[in-house]
Amino acid sequence: MPLSLMPVPWRGAGRRRLLLLGQGEVADACARGLRGGSDRLVRAEGADLSQRKLLRELLNADVLLLAGLDEPLALLAELSPRLGRGLRGRRRRQPLRVLIIDDGAAPAASDLAEARALWSDDVQFEQVSIPTAAARRLLASWPLHWGADPRFGQPIHLVIVGRSRFSEALLVHALRISGYGEQRSRFTLLSEAPNAWERAFTQAYPQAHEIAEFRFSTLDAADLASAPPVTAVMFCGELAPAAEAQTPSEVGSVLESWPDSEPDSEAKAPAGALAGAPDALSQARALAERLLAVQQCSPPIFVEIGDATPNGELSDWDGQLIPISHRQLGLDRAVLLDGKGDELAQVIHNHYRDTTEAQGRDPSLEPAGRPWATLASSYRDANRHQADHLWAKLAMTDCQAVPESQVESFAFAPIEVERLAVIEHGRWAADRWLDGWSYAPTRDNRLKHHPQLIPYQQLSGPMKDLDRFAVRLVPTLLARSGLGVLRMLLIGLAPDLAPDLAPDLAPNRAASGVERPTVTIAALMRRALARLASRYPDRALIIAASLEDQASRRFVGIATDEFGASFFLLLPQPLPHLLNGLDEAARLKTLALVARARRRISLSRPGDLERWLDQRAEILVELGEADPLAEADVSRRKRVRIGPRGGLQWSFEY
Repeated sequence: MPLSLMPVPWRGAGRRRLLLLGQGEVADACARGLRGGSDRLVRAEGADLSQRKLLRELLNADVLLLAGLDEPLALLAELSPRLGRGLRGRRRRQPLRVLIIDDGAAPAASDLAEARALWSDDVQFEQVSIPTAAARRLLASWPLHWGADPRFGQPIHLVIVGRSRFSEALLVHALRISGYGEQRSRFTLLSEAPNAWERAFTQAYPQAHEIAEFRFSTLDAADLASAPPVTAVMFCGELAPAAEAQTPSEVGSVLESWPDSEPDSEAKAPAGALAGAPDALSQARALAERLLAVQQCSPPIFVEIGDATPNGELSDWDGQLIPISHRQLGLDRAVLLDGKGDELAQVIHNHYRDTTEAQGRDPSLEPAGRPWATLASSYRDANRHQADHLWAKLAMTDCQAVPESQVESFAFAPIEVERLAVIEHGRWAADRWLDGWSYAPTRDNRLKHHPQLIPYQQLSGPMKDLDRFAVRLVPTLLARSGLGVLRMLLIGLAPDLAPDLAPDLAPNRAASGVERPTVTIAALMRRALARLASRYPDRALIIAASLEDQASRRFVGIATDEFGASFFLLLPQPLPHLLNGLDEAARLKTLALVARARRRISLSRPGDLERWLDQRAEILVELGEADPLAEADVSRRKRVRIGPRGGLQWSFEY
């Protein structure tokens, strides 16, 4: 087949030269992901290695990408004699990076090691599994605790619809990072052939039942009535090519921000109407209605849109359906070329190398201690799994990562260390179980037997200390990444006691009847938030509110826009019920806030909202006038009341 080299214009000198070899959907998607940057991209759709033009491009390339090839290792073996001599004869500032990109069928580690042996140290090999990379990025942007509050006793319940390489990668990665303490996570797997999926999954991961609970079923037969509330749904099936997705341009492209791993960024939930009527979209809407009727919940529902381009208006969104494209996620240029998402994993690995060197050993002589660029995929993945679970640990201590300049110092309290040590041991055990290990009194690496695969409480003191040490190390690892740990200040917003309270009305008479200068409710809100921010400079403001009234929406908007606060959406009623009761202007305001929520917590059982505010909110902000029935409770709680007659009232020193 004749070679077709297609250069893409690039700007400036000294940019990376990228050569993409491959054809078909995966290579096309890879090319789309790499276009638009300043690097020079050349794509070769054929594989005629006798052509001098291809050899010249190979010798000049900084990165060689093999995408969508049936036998990439065979191609590398054919390239090695000629290209190897050429590389050794040239002085290169950096080794040639070779990325083997697959859509699920990765080469065996032994085969890759054999292929690597044919090349000199001037070549670095990396495997990129699109489904795995996409799963990591999706769960970094929307972590499992995004739709629940495990500290309030809510278990994670993830529903995955459709069996595919992406859905299986998503399930496995979710299992690795699903440890939140005593509550076991639930995974409901829905497909047209649930028994076949269950058999294949059990055969591949026989110890998975030690990690979580599983239910395999068809979409129609799924038993949701007896299950814990669903916290997120992933529709992972392929959509028809004609499917279109719409999402508001103001919210941004699919998954453009990673709220937990990038503390500077705002959570931007892709919102919009999913146009067209492919099966996955109609099934997603039907499942949303079913969850509303059976569980009275409205979790986020992520829908695979393939290669469609999101666009649309905020007014089209229902607040639940969120379009995703696993190929766009896994083939993002920053992920492929710049290691986006691996920053903390590399810090963990470098810390291990430093520790090894401090013990008098050369880390580069050990398989697990080689530099990241030449580190085997299995060791890279181990560091990634530890890094990805860190955000669950922060969530379980009501902490978040912020730029290091915002934090002077941080250490977990002893009770937190012990709680997180239990969680860390569970994470370590899950990683081993998913890798085929099982319990045995004596360790045997060949048989994958390990004596520490037991509950944390049964570990010896020295073994517990290993988990405690890993927990205490979290602030240090984040600091090496330029991040610090900041405790959250959960500010609960009680519903407006007077639903007609307008934020811009001017209360001009104090409770005593004495005239005073005009002050709007919005001004009082700003004053309260300013005092809270000044009183707690070492805390991250989190506003937890239900958005059921105009004043609550205004308070959340002011807090997030003007004071840098984050927002937890509390749902005492399902989101569709909330939106249906609003006029168009209020609905748009609410949707804009929903898209920015850092968490979405369902509290649909009677009294759940009151219990959550009582147990989880450190400070309660009450909008409206005093409730005589609640006055006796003022002394034991920190409260701030904002009302048209009483103005701003505090029950504690601010």
